[in-house]
Amino acid sequence: MDEGVNVGLFAFLTLAVPGLLFMLAGILTLVLEKRKKGRCTAMTMGTIVRYSFANRTPSPVASYTVGGVSYEKKRRFRGVVEVRRKLSPKDWTEESQSCYISENDVLHIRGGAVLNLRAMAESLYPMGSSIPVWYDPEEPRRAYVERVPAKGSIVGWVFIWVGLGLAALGTLMSFVL
Repeated sequence: MDEGVNVGLFAFLTLAVPGLLFMLAGILTLVLEKRKKGRCTAMTMGTIVRYSFANRTPSPVASYTVGGVSYEKKRRFRGVVEVRRKLSPKDWTEESQSCYISENDVLHIRGGAVLNLRAMAESLYPMGSSIPVWYDPEEPRRAYVERVPAKGSIVGWVFIWVGLGLAALGTLMSFVL
């Protein structure tokens, strides 16, 4: 068997096939997300019961009740942007450490090396305050807190583009090698 064929086939199998799998995963992510958004048509009011600080993101957790059953759901943002400045402790003020949510549902966090995430979370979503929850009437645990995202997650698109790049590179290398 020709050595070039083996190397080309190896390049194709190690790059193009995983690339196609990445693309498939990205498409599947986008389809499932769109389906969930289409199903979350009912709205109820929830209450902020605690905060989640995963990945240094102050996210409220809302408790809501549908049909006598209680559920909890974490507020998710489309993205998070952190702006850090070098501040000495004497310069810490509420203005120097703050956060806000932009129109495209991105959480912007401003602060120094030390952030009071709990204070930021409480400034956006006070404990015990009411917040709308959009849920799927057939499966109420599927829900969005505060609003149904207008734009999709970027994760599915990243998978598609990475997969496309790997598939193209693997195909190209299989012909070159």
